[in-house]
Amino acid sequence: MADEKFDLEELSISPLDEVDAREMREFLLSAQENFWGDRDLRADHDAYWFRQFVASGLVARFRSDIVGYLLGEIPAQGPAYIHLVAARSDFRHLGIGRELYRDFIDHVRKLGGDSVQATTMPEQTGAISFHSSMGFSGELVEDYAGPGNPRVFFELKLDQD
Repeated sequence: MADEKFDLEELSISPLDEVDAREMREFLLSAQENFWGDRDLRADHDAYWFRQFVASGLVARFRSDIVGYLLGEIPAQGPAYIHLVAARSDFRHLGIGRELYRDFIDHVRKLGGDSVQATTMPEQTGAISFHSSMGFSGELVEDYAGPGNPRVFFELKLDQD
């Protein structure tokens, strides 16, 4: 963040649109290490997430810089799903992921959805704590991502008033 003082009030979250989504994918692939460090998640940034699910993806900007994003799906029926969320490494632990989740969950509620789901690997203790703090219930599911690939499956049931 280079000596800039971060103010959450200056964070703007907006949906991806068709043009921004393509540009965003290219940007994220080229800047992957700024969001994911050593983890190579290029395969998790398939073009379809930026074409088919563009209406439910979100981008977080601080001033004009992209500092976070969320890729998710909100189907007409069934649970919504959060595929990926990330904050740029120099903007971590400032509430950006939480704000992205809140905006996504609010959008799901407005569309009449009744739950939001997500998964993570069992060794991702930070992600497990984060989801728990957001009110998600989680359970370890063996072979969730194929034989020998367990995942922690999270679900947040949404109350409809």
